[in-house]
Amino acid sequence: MHAEVRLGVMGAGILGRRHARVFAEVEGARVVGVADLLVERAQVAAEPMGAAVFADAASMLEALELDAVVVATPDHLHLAPVMASLRHGLHVLVEKPLATSLEDGRAMVDEAARRGLVLQVNYSQRWVPEYAWMKEQIDAGAIGRPVMVLSSKQDTIYVPTRMIGWAASTSPVYFMSSHDIDLVGWFLGARATRVLAQERRGVLESLGIGAADGVDALVAYDSGATASFHSSWVHPMSYPTVTVDRLEVIGDAGLLHFESRGRVVDCYTLTGGRTVTFTGPQTANEVDGRLLGAFRTSLDTFMAAIRGGAEPPTSAARTLHVTATQAAMLESAATGLPVVPDCFAAMAVPVS
Repeated sequence: MHAEVRLGVMGAGILGRRHARVFAEVEGARVVGVADLLVERAQVAAEPMGAAVFADAASMLEALELDAVVVATPDHLHLAPVMASLRHGLHVLVEKPLATSLEDGRAMVDEAARRGLVLQVNYSQRWVPEYAWMKEQIDAGAIGRPVMVLSSKQDTIYVPTRMIGWAASTSPVYFMSSHDIDLVGWFLGARATRVLAQERRGVLESLGIGAADGVDALVAYDSGATASFHSSWVHPMSYPTVTVDRLEVIGDAGLLHFESRGRVVDCYTLTGGRTVTFTGPQTANEVDGRLLGAFRTSLDTFMAAIRGGAEPPTSAARTLHVTATQAAMLESAATGLPVVPDCFAAMAVPVS
């Protein structure tokens, strides 16, 4: 590995540009190439750090001496660039979701393991202060044993109709619920054992977009807890925010409740309640010209791992159960039947 970690960014959309910028601000890292099918978009991401521009990932891999890559292509286009990068001997940070099929996810995990390379999924929300504090409270027993979780992710229709042009190639389960499925498994220290889901279609299809309007899934975990996941992206554009997140963990001795519209977590126990307000960087906030927050921490974790540190808590191997749960949700929605996700076969390491 070079003394200065040389990075390539594959995909220069919203998140790809963010990756390029943040890695350019990380000491010891240097973004040397950006690839995107839309060359103009790659140029915008590459110009501030003087990186080379490529029209496709394969050309970048052949032209540059890299140590690691970021894969920030659309949800359904992760397999090819991840596998090509691993086969070039490069460490990989891939945007969530890892994959849109369990088979693709397993292939990536197996290839990284064979080559002894870091493959980390950017489940950056684990480092959001609100969620980290909720995890601390759960582990400390503040609400007793978690028994039920409610997750709701809602976007306005702007997202599937204007923000991304590939909504028909993904699902709200992948585009919206990935972070929460990871968070719930992390909160509970558990894996899904049974999934029952249903999908609603019609609004987007009437606009010529072959995507589900939303998905509701009920998931049982091996800890004995259950979780309800709702994801939909057909709120009217008049809604005051593009995205709304709600996450509630109910224990046998209390509950934790978080909503993204206010940076507060309500905690109610058998002896009383309190509201904790959070300030400072959250996911990616500009502070003195630099982006700080959970996104930056996730990238720092990746850098530490490829420099010989511990396996990242959000490595693809540790979080492949998320992909297994997502696959089970869509299978159940398609068949109308409960599905047992292949979480245990998917993961050879404990949930962490």
